[in-house]
Amino acid sequence: MRILVLGGTGYLGRRVTEQVRALPGAHLLAGGRTGAEYAVDLAADRPERLAKTLAAAAPDAVVNCAGATGGDPVTLAEVNARGPAVLCAALREAAPAARLVHLGSAAEYGPGTPCAAVTESAPGCPVTPYGATKLAG
Repeated sequence: MRILVLGGTGYLGRRVTEQVRALPGAHLLAGGRTGAEYAVDLAADRPERLAKTLAAAAPDAVVNCAGATGGDPVTLAEVNARGPAVLCAALREAAPAARLVHLGSAAEYGPGTPCAAVTESAPGCPVTPYGATKLAG
């Protein structure tokens, strides 16, 4: 199975990459802005360009760990909201059978209640630009 990991050098991406490397039969493909096997910039790439990259990679699955945790609201929106939309459009064109795993953030749910678990079915209630853009993504 060919698994393309986007953002594999980040906090979560490093851990995902380690896990993919350990999977029997998995072939890890690295995608990112710098130093990656496949050049991918979700904040700037047009869907057509990303589709060409995805077609070349021919992934069976894509794990999107890419994201921005800081910066101004425009930068956060470009990476965290626009990026997944462009990725979905490109996947639909170039690799429609590929599975997509998109990593979110607890910030999408807001501050929560201390010592209480937050499930994925909880309503989104972000209080920061980061949380809002991750929810939009």
